[in-house]
Amino acid sequence: MKKCKRCGVLVSDDTMICPLCRTILTIENESGIQRETGAYPDIRKKKRKFHRAGQIFCFTALVVESVLILINYLTFHALPKYWSVITGAVFAYLIFTMWDLLRRRQGHIRKIYLQLFIILGLLVLIDCSLGFTGWSLEIGLPCVIYGLVAIIIICMSVNFSSWQNYLLMQLAAVLLSAVDLILHFAGFLHHIVLAWVALGLSVLLWSGTMIFGERKAKNELKRKFHI
Repeated sequence: MKKCKRCGVLVSDDTMICPLCRTILTIENESGIQRETGAYPDIRKKKRKFHRAGQIFCFTALVVESVLILINYLTFHALPKYWSVITGAVFAYLIFTMWDLLRRRQGHIRKIYLQLFIILGLLVLIDCSLGFTGWSLEIGLPCVIYGLVAIIIICMSVNFSSWQNYLLMQLAAVLLSAVDLILHFAGFLHHIVLAWVALGLSVLLWSGTMIFGERKAKNELKRKFHI
C-alpha cells in the first residue's frame, strides 16, 4: 500500500504519484516502515503503446482504402460512382480525431469547435460525392447546431463553476443558425422548419444564460470582446 505524506491518502493501484497533490508516494510495508518510491511512473511506455496503436490503425486504414479504391474503379459504372471518396474521408476523419483527442495542448472547447466544423465538412463532401442534393446543409447543418447546443448544456452542467467560458460557443450556435436561415431565405434550401428550430434553441440558450448569469455573463462578454 502506498501513502501520500502530504494528503494522507492511501493508494492501492500501481501509480507512483498522488492523484491529489502530485507528490511522490511512499510505500508502507507490513512493519509500517515507509520508504520513498524514488521514481516517477513510466509515462513514455503508455505513449509508445498509443503511438503504436495509431500506426497500426493508419496502416490498416490505408490498406483497406486502397482495396476500396480498386473496387470502386472496377465497378465505376455503378452508382454512386465516387463512393470510395466517402470511405476515404471517414478514415481520414477517424485518424484525425484519434490524433486530436490524444493532444493535450489544446483545450476541449477548441476541440469541440474543430470537430463540429470537420463533421459539417464531411457531410458536405459525402453529399457532393453522391451528386449534391443539398441534404448536408438542409439537414446536416441544423443537426450540427442541435449537437452544439446539447454539448454546451452538458459542458455547462459538468463545469458549472466556469459556465461563463461557454458563452462564445453559444454565440457561435446563434450565428450558425442565422447562416442556416439566410441560406433558406436566399433560396438555396427549402425545408425551413429545421432552421427555425435551430435558431430558437440557440437563442433560447443564449437568452437564458444572459438572464440568469446577469453580471457574471456581461463581464465575461466584456472581457472576451474588450469592450
